Amino acid sequence: MLKREAIAFAQQYGWTGKDAERALAGLDLKLASQNDLVNVLLQFAGPELLERQRLQGAQKGQVTKKTNQLKKVQTEFADKVAEYEETIALERSQFVDVIARLYGFGNRFGLQDPWIETLLNQYAKYKKSA
Repeated sequence: MLKREAIAFAQQYGWTGKDAERALAGLDLKLASQNDLVNVLLQFAGPELLERQRLQGAQKGQVTKKTNQLKKVQTEFADKVAEYEETIALERSQFVDVIARLYGFGNRFGLQDPWIETLLNQYAKYKKSA
């Protein structure tokens, strides 16, 4: 009997190809009959397969835990970014408002600065677009 035939035989009973390969690893397939295959599959289906499935379940649990943890971190990060952007916008508007008041007061005494005027004009455009 060939290895692929033995695996196909195991797959008829719901085994995966990899599990069948693991179960048949110690068997000399050239001398094996179907009864030998069934015996090897039954022996492997006991504690070894159960242990492998338990480990696989534990690994999936860890993956789920890490995925949930990553989603939580991403959500927290997005919330912090939004909060910081809001804080920056508020502080920017307060800062520019103070500059505008001081510059308006200074204009009465002849203060003129193209940089401050440009800043105020750009901020006015920014407020209209936002």
